[in-house]
Amino acid sequence: MMPAWPLLAVADPMEHILPHAICKLVQFDFAEKTLGPIVITNYIPLTNHMLMLLISGGIMLVMFPLLARNYPLVPTGIRSAAEAGLELVRSSIARPVLHEHTDRFMPFLWSLFFFILINNLLGMVPLDALCLIILGRGHMFGTATAGLSVTAGLAICAFLVIHVSGVMQQVREQRWRGLGPGRAAIAGFLKYWYNFVPHVPGVMGLLLFPLLFTLEIIGAVIKPFALAIRLFANMMAGHVVLASLLVMIPVIHGLANSGIAVVAILGCAALSCLELLVAFIQAYIFTFLTCMFIGSAVSFEH
Repeated sequence: MMPAWPLLAVADPMEHILPHAICKLVQFDFAEKTLGPIVITNYIPLTNHMLMLLISGGIMLVMFPLLARNYPLVPTGIRSAAEAGLELVRSSIARPVLHEHTDRFMPFLWSLFFFILINNLLGMVPLDALCLIILGRGHMFGTATAGLSVTAGLAICAFLVIHVSGVMQQVREQRWRGLGPGRAAIAGFLKYWYNFVPHVPGVMGLLLFPLLFTLEIIGAVIKPFALAIRLFANMMAGHVVLASLLVMIPVIHGLANSGIAVVAILGCAALSCLELLVAFIQAYIFTFLTCMFIGSAVSFEH
């Protein structure tokens, strides 16, 4: 019989990170009558990343209303930890950047921070391994924020909030100047995109305006793209390195001795602690940069 360690050595470290279909949500059948009895079947799958997103959203919908119910004068336990996280986002991230606009964006920033954080932390819980041991089926769970489609969705939400908020702020400015709702909406929209470009006086400014506007639009698209790539790459890299070390432990034990394998196991434990720190840092960075972009969009000088 072939020993177990060579089989483990050929395992793919990316296998537990990639999205895997669990079941079919919606199925479509298309019949091509002109080509004969050919049936083309397409379906929308429920992936493990989608399931983790639903679990994270469910945790937030249940946890925060329960924490807010009958809130004591002096919070303790998990209430104290949640309040510390809320105050961290408000005082350390939002208030220094948004100033008087802070309260308006706190629901979005709080939701963004805790949604990313919960997804990052759930990715560190070996739910997939437990499911494989108990039910005999793997790839049911995973790290949702290690998927580019998930981080891209978060970045698109941030992109929409940034620029819609900037346009709405300019519309308010026009309303304060006495314009009617329709004219204020048009003037605010145009002024937002006009202020998007750094102004150069004189004829040179008119000549450079199309080029500068194009560059600023490209920069506006790159900013959320960078948010998505940063979160995706950091969460994916840590799990890949950890999986690679775990896969190599049986190889080290078989080729060398148990002492080196123990060192590799301790290294995995240390890397897991580092991943825990990265989970908090990446949620903080994503929220902080989103807040910075919102602040630059809603400020009058833009």
